[in-house]
Amino acid sequence: MSVSQRVRKEVIDNLIKYENKIKHFYLDSEGYVTIGVGHLVPDKGSASQLLMYKVNENGLGVPATVQDKQKEFETVSKQRRNYKAGWYKQFTNLEMKELDIDNQLNKHFDSFYRDLVRIYKKSNGYIDDFDNFDKAVQVALFDMIFNLGAHKIVNIFKEFDSAIKAGDWTKAAQESYRYQLSPERNKYVKAKLLSATQNITVLP
Repeated sequence: MSVSQRVRKEVIDNLIKYENKIKHFYLDSEGYVTIGVGHLVPDKGSASQLLMYKVNENGLGVPATVQDKQKEFETVSKQRRNYKAGWYKQFTNLEMKELDIDNQLNKHFDSFYRDLVRIYKKSNGYIDDFDNFDKAVQVALFDMIFNLGAHKIVNIFKEFDSAIKAGDWTKAAQESYRYQLSPERNKYVKAKLLSATQNITVLP
């Protein structure tokens, strides 16, 4: 099976809404170099793999070299944290194209879908397989794993994981709070999980 197009669209639309789509390097709330739609760039080697271009007066120019990307990564990584993404633009001369950011996001979606299917299986003790979960629960889990990663969603958010195993969506909603995210995003994910208990639709 595969995830429905409706779920895919809602997940991607909301990731763009909550993470924004940033073409240049910036520091996220934890101080990590990031680009695109919440794409973490852990080191210079990862930076060198990105498709980036030099910015000129006419827009985007020639492709950036490996040295260009690594130098810009170092520059941004040394800046102060807890500023909005746009603040870091003053330290950058390189950007990604929007199409490449979209492709990057779709690859993230596919990768996290594989993780979700691997984790949430009846054979692993969960109430059902991920593909059989209520679509609202699927959307919520995509948001959770995008932010936390496959390890943390199971091993750090243990009460949340136990609730998902039991199909206790009310408890899962209570345990879905992530301190580093906006109240609006936390409220949305909580509402998605609660809607699974009431069979109602939660709009983005």
